[in-house]
Amino acid sequence: MNSDNARVFLQSTQSVRTSWAGAISRDFVCAVALNAAIWTYFLKGYVDSLSTNPSEAFSYLAVAGGLSSLTLGLWRVFSRHTYDRIACLYPDLLVCEQTLGVEPNRGTAGYLRKTIPRLGRILSGEELNPNQKSDAIAFLVRKKSMGKRSHIVIDLIVIAVIVAMFVLCLSIHSKIQLPLAIGSIIATILGFLLLLFSILSFQRYPTQAMITLAISKYEEE
Repeated sequence: MNSDNARVFLQSTQSVRTSWAGAISRDFVCAVALNAAIWTYFLKGYVDSLSTNPSEAFSYLAVAGGLSSLTLGLWRVFSRHTYDRIACLYPDLLVCEQTLGVEPNRGTAGYLRKTIPRLGRILSGEELNPNQKSDAIAFLVRKKSMGKRSHIVIDLIVIAVIVAMFVLCLSIHSKIQLPLAIGSIIATILGFLLLLFSILSFQRYPTQAMITLAISKYEEE
């Protein structure tokens, strides 16, 4: 790839990356706003029912817990899927930047070392040449090992919220109609399963063993 082609390809790929990164940010805002709307609406219904129809008051909490869990699970699936697509762009971005002579501590390489510190062994070390480094990153992408630490933090928070919703629905199941109780509990379980699917199916934070494997695989070539 010559410099002109690399420059054009880099610009177009960066544009796609920026667009998908924006989608992740929008999904986050939508998830927060939607959950805020859910709880605002159903908490109001709960408070109003306490004085008018106490027997149905807890139904509002059950519905809110189920809907909230489902939306959070779906958000994590869509968000991680979008990041998975972004991660697939990193090897091409590295190749283009290497062709254009971008310094190793800048551009995509610098960004990856900052957001995924363990990649420093690949991108900053002398064990691999520039082409091997790109191949090693591509290998990690295929092995679903290009996730950020922030993903772990967000997922732990969502797990805590969904577990809290499950406990809430379980604790009030005797106070609401059986079909609604079962439905709300199933909804929280589905939300948790969606979250688990997103964690296991898309990019995860790389282990030291996976980094070592990537280096050894291409160091020998």
